[in-house]
Amino acid sequence: MKNKSFSYNLIIYFFAILVFLTMFFPLYGLILTSIQPENVIRSKNITFFPSSIVLYHFKEVLNPNHISQIYEGMRNSFIVSILTGILSILLAFPAAYSLSRLKFPGKNLILISMISVYFLPTILFIIPMFIFLVSYNLDDTILSLVVPYTAFILPFVVWILKTFIDRLPLEVEEAAKIDGCSTIQLLLKIVLPLIRPGLLSAFIFAFILSWVEFLTPLIFTNNLKMSTVALGLFRSTVDIKIGQQAAAAILTLIPVTILMVVFQRYITQVIFSGADK
Repeated sequence: MKNKSFSYNLIIYFFAILVFLTMFFPLYGLILTSIQPENVIRSKNITFFPSSIVLYHFKEVLNPNHISQIYEGMRNSFIVSILTGILSILLAFPAAYSLSRLKFPGKNLILISMISVYFLPTILFIIPMFIFLVSYNLDDTILSLVVPYTAFILPFVVWILKTFIDRLPLEVEEAAKIDGCSTIQLLLKIVLPLIRPGLLSAFIFAFILSWVEFLTPLIFTNNLKMSTVALGLFRSTVDIKIGQQAAAAILTLIPVTILMVVFQRYITQVIFSGADK
């Protein structure tokens, strides 16, 4: 029995290490690119360990001429990501509560369809969304990013909030109704405070997914002043310096990394939210 358990754990650890290496390798390649000279990066003599380390690319990215572009992109990304997170939660909460507590025909089908739509390629929705935004003169504005982001992320946010609402004991809501709480009071004064970790988790995921989005701002914005940080790296220069691009990419990952480290407990709750069912 012990040998069987040991073999099982060995397989689990093997695949865990394999997944870790698969996810870490692109990040390591990005870091490696940012600290090597440009001539080494463009040569065929690329090694897994750097022969020389330089911080020249970071110095160039942080000079006044370049930092203004990154700052503007970060500012736009912060505004868009925060608005997307807030709007997603406002729209997702009523839907999540309905899917969790109400009983009606086709509820499971709606939930499955909604999650399935989330996994469809974004490119499928680009053309109809673009036509919609242009018809209301919303293209090349903050809303031209917030609205599509929210539409794409909303199913995932609904699913996150639903998993947290499912965990709430019905007795708490029944007691509140007996005490005279209306439905609105129940949602605002009882349910919302009890699922604050879920709200924070949903906001973090919405923020991160909005921050790293590239295709949507590429299609819906033409003005350089509307560029997000991901798009700004692409539009920043004609003569592309690979090392500088890598250094800038690392700098733009810092806010998201800090967010994930600080709130990793809530992110873990979402990942394992269905494990106790």
